[in-house]
Amino acid sequence: MPNRYFPGMQGRRRWGRAVSAGLLVGLLVTGCTRAEPTEPTPEPPSPATETARPTPTPSPTVDLSVPPTRPEAMATPSADGAAAAASYFISLYPYVYVTGDFTEWDAMSAPTCEFCSESRVDVQRMLDAGNSTTGASVEVLSAEGIELSHREWYSARLRVKQGEGVELDSAGTVVSSNPEAVYDFDFAMTWLEGAWRIDSVGLHPAGQE
Repeated sequence: MPNRYFPGMQGRRRWGRAVSAGLLVGLLVTGCTRAEPTEPTPEPPSPATETARPTPTPSPTVDLSVPPTRPEAMATPSADGAAAAASYFISLYPYVYVTGDFTEWDAMSAPTCEFCSESRVDVQRMLDAGNSTTGASVEVLSAEGIELSHREWYSARLRVKQGEGVELDSAGTVVSSNPEAVYDFDFAMTWLEGAWRIDSVGLHPAGQE
């Protein structure tokens, strides 16, 4: 249990009264000589010792207007390639919201992917209203790919942390906000003509199957 102090008591010392041995003997022998008690000599206060505190290192700010880098692993049709491709695709999510650039997003989105198309519609709605987004960065905490059919069908499971995000109108007024949260994503994917296609994406709060 942490140490606690009453108000004003922190750092106080208790000073004792010192009586010399010779004075005590004289009092016992004479019985009639009264000596004035000597005033105690207070100890000089100990110099305060300053403890250096480490300076906190600020977290680097991610520029979401810069497109994410395509990982080399996604160039191959494999379980690892599927995990890398899914991680890259979800890293495009905040980028398209900030920039409205759907080039890579559309190239990887299959017509069957509702998550892909609904995200695009929401971004377009925001841009048409003259609004903008700040924050909502994503961090892939874990990624696992599974090969279902060699060089054809794959799945991937990602755990992703999304930072706090805010949508602002043209005057800078907050339209909506979302707190930081962690989600599990399930991807269905196809390797087609040397590239990855995202067939579907399911998501739910982490740990809630």
